[in-house]
Amino acid sequence: MRYCYSRNLRASLLCLSAFLLVIFQAFPAASRIYIDINSPLQKKIPIAIPRFHYEGGDGVNLSMGKDLADTLNNALAFSGLFQGLDPAVFLQDPEKMGVTKEEIKFSEWRFLGADLLVRGSYQIQGQKLGLVIRLFDVINQKLLLKKIYATDLSAARQTILTFADEMMLHLTGELGIFHTQIAFVGDATGKKEIYLADFDGSHIRQMTRDSDMNLAPAWAPDGKEISYVGYKRGNPDLYTMDLSTKVGEPISMRPGLNIAPTYYPKGGKLAATLSFTGNPELYLLDAKGDILKQLTINWSIDVSPSWAPDGQKLAYVSNRAGIPQIYVLDLATERSTRLTFEGDYNTSPAWSPRGDRILYAGLHDGRFDIFMINPDGTELRQLTGGEGNNENPCWSPDGRLILFQSDRNGSPTLWVMQANGTDQRRLRLNLNGSQTEPDWSPRLTRAAP
Repeated sequence: MRYCYSRNLRASLLCLSAFLLVIFQAFPAASRIYIDINSPLQKKIPIAIPRFHYEGGDGVNLSMGKDLADTLNNALAFSGLFQGLDPAVFLQDPEKMGVTKEEIKFSEWRFLGADLLVRGSYQIQGQKLGLVIRLFDVINQKLLLKKIYATDLSAARQTILTFADEMMLHLTGELGIFHTQIAFVGDATGKKEIYLADFDGSHIRQMTRDSDMNLAPAWAPDGKEISYVGYKRGNPDLYTMDLSTKVGEPISMRPGLNIAPTYYPKGGKLAATLSFTGNPELYLLDAKGDILKQLTINWSIDVSPSWAPDGQKLAYVSNRAGIPQIYVLDLATERSTRLTFEGDYNTSPAWSPRGDRILYAGLHDGRFDIFMINPDGTELRQLTGGEGNNENPCWSPDGRLILFQSDRNGSPTLWVMQANGTDQRRLRLNLNGSQTEPDWSPRLTRAAP
């Protein structure tokens, strides 16, 4: 019964449909760099990030300069917006390069093709790390951003990611995604369990240890808990887990199906599919699992709800037309409108953060692929094709990336692509087995003032 065990179980919480354009004016002397978050076009920004300069202290760790630069370079590359220059082409030894505007030879970086330059320096005092990181506009020979951090050595990676977030905020007016996480289902233990990882697939943590099947993780809007479907009792029941305690508490153990949880955008409530009356319908539940309202009343199977960001509509899957298709429920009028008409099996809707796009997985030429459509049914676009089954899409919280599962290389694993379908690549998860049903967290930190 694919309705219960595929991406129909989950609904993407967070979403934002936007693309980035880097615009360079014709004359370098008068040019400036900015990112237009409303443009459907995209150009990667060439950026140089030399090894961070060691400025002394009572600890000597010269290799850290390379590690710090690599961490920043990898994070920015993951965003799909930046193209890091190969350090092999740099014209100077990074330890001999200047770090201030007056010391930097901008003409050399421009010759190498860089539009942006990051120069970092660090000191070590015991277990403390001091960082000064500067972002330069190479074309205008201008300092764009300078940040000073004092932290523990153990927090070096998170501090670099904080700078990456703040760099994105400066360039786009919007925080990056570098302090986000993903939840997903993995079977590395032989059982389907819920895992968390950082945005890029690093720092994997197993959250459930039930030695049974757990499915469909969904993030709460505050990032402090997840909801999921567990089979501890042999029945699909709904659970929520406080991520600080890692304890899963049941919230709906009604007879029949308790599946497909997705949080209301402002929190405190969930939409889910329950079948205790005999037919799978959508319901609105409070945080304890009590029913607030029945959302659909139909003979069909209604599953996989996904909230519009304003909380006024739900996209969901129904077979009321005889085959699974995507519908949109207006909560004010209680009327449902069919959204998709192409394809014989459409499922897993995921509403974008701006509310202007809906992703879904559709059966096409015998395989599932990811499609994108406007909420009014216009501008249908296929994003994947020709490589295995691609299912269960979800949005990054800034709407610039799409995470999904694909079996193009064999077992299902997690992949990421730009919101226009380009730059598809496998997420680097150091985990055996398959990984499915991803959900991207909200931003879990705020930029420093």
